[in-house]
Amino acid sequence: MDGAAFVQKWKRAFAANVPAAVMAERVDAKGCLLWHVFTWGKAPCLERGAADAAFDAADKEGAFIAEECEYNGGGKNIVYAFRRCPPNLKSPALADAAEVFVVGKNFGWTYVVTHESGCGLGPYFARRAERG
Repeated sequence: MDGAAFVQKWKRAFAANVPAAVMAERVDAKGCLLWHVFTWGKAPCLERGAADAAFDAADKEGAFIAEECEYNGGGKNIVYAFRRCPPNLKSPALADAAEVFVVGKNFGWTYVVTHESGCGLGPYFARRAERG
């Protein structure tokens, strides 16, 4: 999977009910990040310790990790590195990570560690959105 396909699948799974205008202004605009869908309270999620606990308990069979490895300073040409998620991975192993998306099998859940997790913006855990 390439980065563009990942972003589109992730949005369909976790931001399905977020209005297009909000996505355009707060997620897709220059300088915004994919995980901003959670910071504005527009997509349901668990945050901080509750997110860690949900991730630690999640079934990681078939999960993968998408990590931003190149970001062009506010544009949208983000490059992701993909790898399998170890089945025993727990949140403390990702505590110092930034811009990491762990995604469950069939995009059933996601756990996002942001560069601002230490400031209270993340980590986030969300389950696939039911289309409204």
